[in-house]
Amino acid sequence: MMSFAHYKKNVEEGDTVMLYLGFDNMHTFVVKKGIVFQTRYGALKHSDLIGIVYGSKFKLKNGYLYVLHPTPEFWTSNLPHRTQILYTTDISMITLQLELRPGSVVVESGSSDFHNLTCFQKTPVLTVR
Repeated sequence: MMSFAHYKKNVEEGDTVMLYLGFDNMHTFVVKKGIVFQTRYGALKHSDLIGIVYGSKFKLKNGYLYVLHPTPEFWTSNLPHRTQILYTTDISMITLQLELRPGSVVVESGSSDFHNLTCFQKTPVLTVR
Protein backbone atom coordinates (compact mmCIF):
# COMPACT_ATOMS: atom_id res chain seq x y z
CA MET A 1 0.00 0.00 0.00
CA MET A 2 1.24 3.50 -0.86
CA SER A 3 1.96 5.92 1.95
CA PHE A 4 3.29 9.43 2.38
CA ALA A 5 5.10 8.25 5.52
CA HIS A 6 7.02 5.33 4.00
CA TYR A 7 8.70 5.39 0.63
CA LYS A 8 9.28 2.49 -1.72
CA LYS A 9 12.24 2.03 -4.03
CA ASN A 10 10.54 0.50 -7.07
CA VAL A 11 7.20 0.97 -8.78
CA GLU A 12 4.75 -1.92 -8.42
CA GLU A 13 1.36 -2.57 -9.95
CA GLY A 14 -1.29 -0.80 -7.86
CA ASP A 15 1.07 2.02 -6.79
CA THR A 16 0.04 5.63 -7.13
CA VAL A 17 2.73 7.39 -9.14
CA MET A 18 3.24 11.00 -10.07
CA LEU A 19 4.61 11.90 -13.47
CA TYR A 20 6.59 15.11 -13.76
CA LEU A 21 6.67 16.39 -17.33
CA GLY A 22 7.41 20.00 -16.43
CA PHE A 23 6.75 22.72 -13.88
CA ASP A 24 3.12 23.09 -14.91
CA ASN A 25 2.55 19.55 -16.16
CA MET A 26 2.19 16.78 -13.57
CA HIS A 27 -0.13 13.78 -13.58
CA THR A 28 -1.10 11.22 -10.97
CA PHE A 29 -2.49 7.73 -11.54
CA VAL A 30 -2.58 4.19 -10.19
CA VAL A 31 -0.34 1.81 -12.16
CA LYS A 32 -2.38 -0.95 -13.85
CA LYS A 33 -1.13 -3.41 -16.45
CA GLY A 34 -2.80 -2.99 -19.85
CA ILE A 35 -3.44 0.75 -19.48
CA VAL A 36 -1.79 3.36 -21.71
CA PHE A 37 -1.42 6.99 -20.60
CA GLN A 38 -1.09 9.59 -23.36
CA THR A 39 1.27 12.53 -22.84
CA ARG A 40 2.46 15.32 -25.12
CA TYR A 41 5.72 13.37 -25.44
CA GLY A 42 4.14 10.06 -26.44
CA ALA A 43 2.28 7.08 -25.07
CA LEU A 44 3.29 5.56 -21.73
CA LYS A 45 2.35 1.95 -20.99
CA HIS A 46 1.74 1.46 -17.28
CA SER A 47 3.43 -1.94 -17.49
CA ASP A 48 6.67 -0.21 -18.57
CA LEU A 49 6.78 1.55 -15.20
CA ILE A 50 6.63 -1.62 -13.11
CA GLY A 51 10.01 -2.31 -11.54
CA ILE A 52 11.68 1.02 -12.27
CA VAL A 53 13.14 3.07 -9.44
CA TYR A 54 11.14 6.08 -8.21
CA GLY A 55 12.82 9.29 -9.33
CA SER A 56 13.93 7.75 -12.63
CA LYS A 57 13.99 9.69 -15.87
CA PHE A 58 11.79 7.78 -18.35
CA LYS A 59 12.29 8.21 -22.11
CA LEU A 60 9.26 8.53 -24.37
CA LYS A 61 9.09 8.90 -28.15
CA ASN A 62 9.27 12.71 -28.18
CA GLY A 63 10.75 13.56 -24.79
CA TYR A 64 11.00 12.31 -21.25
CA LEU A 65 9.35 12.47 -17.84
CA TYR A 66 10.24 11.68 -14.24
CA VAL A 67 8.43 8.98 -12.26
CA LEU A 68 7.99 10.22 -8.70
CA HIS A 69 6.75 8.78 -5.44
CA PRO A 70 3.83 10.88 -4.15
CA THR A 71 4.73 13.33 -1.38
CA PRO A 72 2.42 15.81 0.35
CA GLU A 73 4.14 18.66 -1.51
CA PHE A 74 3.72 17.07 -4.95
CA TRP A 75 0.18 16.00 -4.06
CA THR A 76 -0.72 19.61 -3.20
CA SER A 77 0.78 21.02 -6.38
CA ASN A 78 -1.02 18.40 -8.46
CA LEU A 79 -4.46 18.75 -6.85
CA PRO A 80 -7.23 20.59 -8.63
CA HIS A 81 -7.63 23.46 -6.15
CA ARG A 82 -11.35 23.32 -5.39
CA THR A 83 -10.74 24.17 -1.74
CA GLN A 84 -8.27 26.36 0.09
CA ILE A 85 -4.90 24.66 0.43
CA LEU A 86 -2.61 25.13 3.41
CA TYR A 87 1.04 24.81 2.52
CA THR A 88 3.89 23.36 4.56
CA THR A 89 4.76 26.65 6.27
CA ASP A 90 1.08 27.09 7.23
CA ILE A 91 0.91 23.55 8.64
CA SER A 92 4.10 24.21 10.63
CA MET A 93 2.56 27.31 12.22
CA ILE A 94 -0.69 25.44 12.96
CA THR A 95 1.27 22.62 14.61
CA LEU A 96 3.16 25.15 16.73
CA GLN A 97 0.12 27.26 17.68
CA LEU A 98 -1.99 24.20 18.60
CA GLU A 99 0.92 22.85 20.66
CA LEU A 100 0.45 19.42 19.10
CA ARG A 101 2.29 16.67 20.92
CA PRO A 102 2.37 12.87 20.82
CA GLY A 103 -1.13 11.69 21.66
CA SER A 104 -2.84 14.83 20.32
CA VAL A 105 -5.95 14.22 18.25
CA VAL A 106 -6.44 16.22 15.06
CA VAL A 107 -9.70 15.90 13.14
CA GLU A 108 -9.90 17.18 9.58
CA SER A 109 -13.46 17.84 8.49
CA GLY A 110 -15.44 19.49 5.73
CA SER A 111 -15.06 18.94 2.01
CA SER A 112 -11.50 17.85 2.55
CA ASP A 113 -9.01 16.27 0.18
CA PHE A 114 -7.03 15.16 3.27
CA HIS A 115 -4.05 17.32 2.30
CA ASN A 116 -3.74 18.73 5.82
CA LEU A 117 -3.77 15.23 7.28
CA THR A 118 -0.94 14.16 4.99
CA CYS A 119 1.10 17.19 6.07
CA PHE A 120 0.50 16.43 9.75
CA GLN A 121 1.68 12.90 9.02
CA LYS A 122 5.13 14.31 8.23
CA THR A 123 5.42 15.91 11.68
CA PRO A 124 7.91 13.68 13.56
CA VAL A 125 6.17 13.74 16.94
CA LEU A 126 2.66 12.99 15.65
CA THR A 127 1.08 9.63 14.91
CA VAL A 128 -1.58 9.95 12.24
CA ARG A 129 -4.29 7.32 11.81
